[in-house]
Amino acid sequence: MACNNEKADETNAGASGESRAQVPSNTSGFTPAYSVSFVMDSAKNTETILSLWKAWKDGDLSVGRQHFADSVAMFFPDGSSMAGPADSVMKNTQAYRSSFKSVEVTVDAAFAVKSTDRNESWVAIWGSEIITQMNGTKDTISQQETWRFNKEGKIDFMIQAQRKGMTPPPPGK
Repeated sequence: MACNNEKADETNAGASGESRAQVPSNTSGFTPAYSVSFVMDSAKNTETILSLWKAWKDGDLSVGRQHFADSVAMFFPDGSSMAGPADSVMKNTQAYRSSFKSVEVTVDAAFAVKSTDRNESWVAIWGSEIITQMNGTKDTISQQETWRFNKEGKIDFMIQAQRKGMTPPPPGK
């Protein structure tokens, strides 16, 4: 057994060691429409999203099909969306990915959280891609995606935000 002299954070862990939601006592007059009550969630969900990013990079999205619910909705930064049977959404997404010569991907952060009051699991992932078009031109994009997992552990929703260019450097010291 390892000895740990650090005191457990009693505001974050219950007697069982299980995380408790950190709910703000002051929301500055805002009433969040969804939730402000989250805890860290299963790393398995984070691994799933990382595998989907790898499939995107590699260009074969079929390897990730088993992670999707029968129906899925995806919302993109240009205002477009795809929703419906997962097979149709995957087919359209594969056609879009196949329109690129290559995609290089870097991940800055990925984490799973669970809304305690809604009992829903989410994964947020931040990263960048360098997309090479078929004509050889390159686009660099920073992006953030949020993925929802249903009660069966399958993805049923994704929303994406993007910014042209790489993630800005951290502030100077």
